[in-house]
Amino acid sequence: MKKENKLLIFGLFAGVLCGQCRPAASQKEPRLPAVVQAKADPCDDPDASVECCFTNMPAQVTERMMITDPNEPGKRIVITGTIFQADGRTPYPDVVMYAYHTDQTGHYAKKGNETGFQKWHGHLHGWCRTDWKGNYEIHSIRPARYPGNTIVAHIHAALKEPDGRKPYYINDFVFADDDLVTQEYLSALSNPGGQGVVDLQKSPEGVWMGRRNIVVKK
Repeated sequence: MKKENKLLIFGLFAGVLCGQCRPAASQKEPRLPAVVQAKADPCDDPDASVECCFTNMPAQVTERMMITDPNEPGKRIVITGTIFQADGRTPYPDVVMYAYHTDQTGHYAKKGNETGFQKWHGHLHGWCRTDWKGNYEIHSIRPARYPGNTIVAHIHAALKEPDGRKPYYINDFVFADDDLVTQEYLSALSNPGGQGVVDLQKSPEGVWMGRRNIVVKK
């Protein structure tokens, strides 16, 4: 066989082998599964919508809001009151109230398992629902002022009415014996619910008791 023919046959044989080594046109590189992006929590933001106050609310809520457990340090307080409809006379049942506040050191203390708004509000928070007479109770400790700050000690609160209206904040609960609760402070209030000043009196059992009636937003 001539040398040229041998080279031709060898070239054709090698081409066949190389063709068999190539991946089929229909074969594709395997794709890695797409990374699933965790959906951002819209309530994990101190400036989120007021609706976030009610996102983590338990299924069963009574007229008694228990913010603290017996081991929480601080002065025990109980605030009671009645929520009225916009006429200021008719008791309003089934109104949900959310409240939160600082601990006795002035911090929004956390336990580490909070989600949503409570990542910012801390573990001292709770909900209640007015009874058929419009009554509510808040059982907690007296909050402290923010450290190094000249802002009155306060309890933040928001209401959710049963008529489907958008929830809203009311003026904070503040305390009559706080020297920062001045006429200047009171005149600057702009939310509904009244001035929110609570006069605490110590009971024989050592619990500080106060009352605040609330008229809802017109």
